[in-house]
Amino acid sequence: MGWILFALLIGVPLIEIYLFVELGGLIGTWPTIGLVVLTAVVGSAMLRAQGRRVLARAQEKMHRGEPPVADLLDGIGLLLAGALLLTPGFLTDGVGFALLLPAARRWLALRLWAYMQARGSVHAAGFRSGFERHGDTVIDGEFETVEPGRDSGDDPDDSTPRIGGR
Repeated sequence: MGWILFALLIGVPLIEIYLFVELGGLIGTWPTIGLVVLTAVVGSAMLRAQGRRVLARAQEKMHRGEPPVADLLDGIGLLLAGALLLTPGFLTDGVGFALLLPAARRWLALRLWAYMQARGSVHAAGFRSGFERHGDTVIDGEFETVEPGRDSGDDPDDSTPRIGGR
């Protein structure tokens, strides 16, 4: 994994520099700079619109009590697209615009989900967070913190919270 990160940190900037030089030689310096700014502006507008749709879908699912796992993974793809679109360069813009396509984000989400399952970070029912929905059962309760020496039979050094009173 370390060598992949190293290759990306060295390779991507070298490819971007090469593309800047080549395109600058073909269309000129200012048109090249203008094209980089234009892709950032257009990409940001597209990203904002798609991000609002994904957020609305996730909120709708949460109101229905469903876990918005697919929408969260879709949001990760949009976050990555935004970072790439705001990074100056044509290679990163190309990958960023590709991630604005729902099919590309779905492909990325499937790979990310498979990776998380392989690492044991998730299971088939959802995230291992303790927040999975189990029917409509609601358990209501109270707790109080027992102060040291407050009860005659308690250990004076024990101030742990107790569930259900004393």
